[in-house]
Formats: sequence, C-alpha cells, structure tokens
Amino acid sequence: MDERSRWLSRWIAGLREVSVFALLICGACSSSPEEPHDGGSDVRARSDGGADGSLRQDAAKETTTEDASAKDGAGTDALPSDCQTGANGEPTELRCTGLYSNWATKTVASNVRQYDPGLHLWSDGANKTRWIFLPPGTKIDTTDMNEWMFPPGTKVWKEFVVGGARLETRLIWKRPSGAWYYTVYRWSADGLSSTTELTDGEVDADGNGYEIPTQSNCYDCHGGRIDAVLGFEAVALSTAQASGVTISTLTAGNLLTAPPESPLTIPGDATAAAALGYLHMNCGVTCHNRDSGQAGYTNLLMRLDVGTLASVMTTDTWTTGMGVNANFQVAGLTNPKDFAPCNPAGSSAYFRMDHRDGVDGAPTGTQMPPAITHKVDSDGVAMIAAWLNGLSQCSGGGTTTVNP
Repeated sequence: MDERSRWLSRWIAGLREVSVFALLICGACSSSPEEPHDGGSDVRARSDGGADGSLRQDAAKETTTEDASAKDGAGTDALPSDCQTGANGEPTELRCTGLYSNWATKTVASNVRQYDPGLHLWSDGANKTRWIFLPPGTKIDTTDMNEWMFPPGTKVWKEFVVGGARLETRLIWKRPSGAWYYTVYRWSADGLSSTTELTDGEVDADGNGYEIPTQSNCYDCHGGRIDAVLGFEAVALSTAQASGVTISTLTAGNLLTAPPESPLTIPGDATAAAALGYLHMNCGVTCHNRDSGQAGYTNLLMRLDVGTLASVMTTDTWTTGMGVNANFQVAGLTNPKDFAPCNPAGSSAYFRMDHRDGVDGAPTGTQMPPAITHKVDSDGVAMIAAWLNGLSQCSGGGTTTVNP
C-alpha cells in the first residue's frame, strides 16, 4: 500500500471513530418536559421554572423544535428554517429567538426558565412574565455582587399583557461578541399568531395610552447597569417574593462565580423594606446609582448596594436623600427635600412620582420615571408616603436624625 492509500485508510478510520463517539453522545441526550406558557402577570413563577436549581443542567439538554435545520446567532436552539434576520443579525420574529420550542402552542423551550424578581418595575399597569436563558456550561460572574456580568449568549425576555391582551415581548440578547442587542416584538392583534420586530416604538399601543418603547429608549434604562440586565440581580432575587430562578436556585445550581456569603435582606420593618425595594427597582437599578446610571450626577442614589444593607440608615437612599435639599424645585414649596421625614407633600421625589408631564399642569421634566410611563403608580406612591409618615420621629418620640 502506497503512502496516499495509507493516509486515506487512516482518515476513513478516524471518521468512523468520530461517528461512533457522536452516536454515543447523542444517544445520551434527552428532552425535559417543556414549560407551558401561562400568560403574563407579576405573580410567582411556575414551580418548574428553575426552582430546582437545574437551569444549567436543563440548558444542556436537547430541545425539540419545529425545524432543526438552523441555529440562532448564539448557537443555542435549532430554529425554523424560514426565520429571517435583521440588519444586526437579530431574528425579526419572536418565534425565532429560542423562547418557544413550539410556536403554535406557545410552549416555552425547556432550556429557558421563568423567573419573577419579587421587586417590580412599574409599567403603567401591564402584567409581565419573564424568562432567562444561560448558555450551557456558563456562569454569571458575580465578583461584583452589585454588577453581575453575564456570559455571551445570555437572553432575557419580558412579555407585557395590557388589559388582558398580549402586546409586546422585549428581548435583550448578549451576542457572541459580548455586545448587547435590545429589541421589541409587537404581537398581532389576536395576541397569538405572529409578531413583528418593532424598533421605533408605538405611542398608543392599546388605544388607552400604553407606550411601547423605541429601541433607543431601551438603551437609556439598560445603560444603568454595567452589563445591561436590570431586574435579574442580587437584591431582587434574594427577596422572599422572588420565584422561579432565584438567588437560592442559582447558588444551588453552581451558576454564580461568587455566591453571596450570607443572605441579602432589605433592611427595616415591612413598610421601610417595601419602600426601599420599590425605589431600588424603579429608580436605583436603572438610573440613580453609583455606576453607569444616567441620574448618578444628581447625587440622589437609590440602588440597594450589597455593602449598604446593614440598616435603613446605611442605604444610599437614606444617606443621599432623607432630609437632603432637593435639586428639583417643587412649585409652591420652599426648600423641598428629596425625602422629607413625616411630610410626603414636601418631598420632591414623592411629588415627581405622583405626577405625569402634561397632566394637571405638570410641566415637561416633572415626572419620575421620566419616560415610557403615562400613569401614576398609586400603590407605589402610597408605599413611599407610608414610609415617610411612619418614621420614628413622626410620632414625636423618635431619636432618628436626618441630613440638614
């Protein structure tokens, strides 16, 4: 046998070995039960939504899809062959993003896990359902517990239901390059049959003033975190209200590079903790924080950083806001505070939460949050009022001091 023949023989034998190995591996694969879609609401996630700590384990399993002829940009699930991509390589339809294993039945893929962070961002009354996908074999870098870093290929979806109608599903996707892509998929009128990528927003999506954000709006808020993801973070996922994928299930599944050494608890009694948690999610995580938040320049900081949780009075919300002279002047008030103890009406932050631009004479630039909300969160406003009115000094017998 000449040298060429010997080489060809070895090459064929090598192919056989690879084929046998592939068969052995594929024979070991199995599909876990698929998670049915259960509508949209800020309720506890399904008990099978990662609560067993098996997010990474399930993510490694094979997922059955309608057509196994193509893969998405993150190399995750096989996708229908008729999927189209946009200018940035993104799927132009939600069905092609890997969220569903069966589009017709809206069956959520087995490697995607539902979660509820326990602390909720106000979205003009919309009910929301959230899911996350982490690529198999990866971990979230939690070296800085305040700023989690996610592996390339991570996807987070959030579905919005308004007035019982499914209107939009938002996706943030960390592409293989490490850059994040943000987009929105607008549901068809029946809320079932199709979606279209919507990048320029829709001001009145439900006929009652609900606004779908533009793509640039997404950057405004998500830029408040060093690595983009907002509600999937240490403090919220540690609350008793969190469900599905939580800090406990992530730790049990060995999905954090540095799990917290002790439980993370929002300080204070129930009233204070509720107010601090609300301000954390609605103000601090997005804008009012020490890192990349757009409102950091105001020096009013409301993110609950892990190192500040010893007491209410060690939180940034208290040290930078309670009794501190407000930068925003409220008409009719002399020397308003960001948060005025025992006096919600004298609190600039409370006033701005309780108003919307152009309503009841409020000028542009009054409302907080500043964009993509046209209705006041009456429950949230009541939380802050209850906290301010319930401070120990309000009863006349307290000794708590505030900043001058």
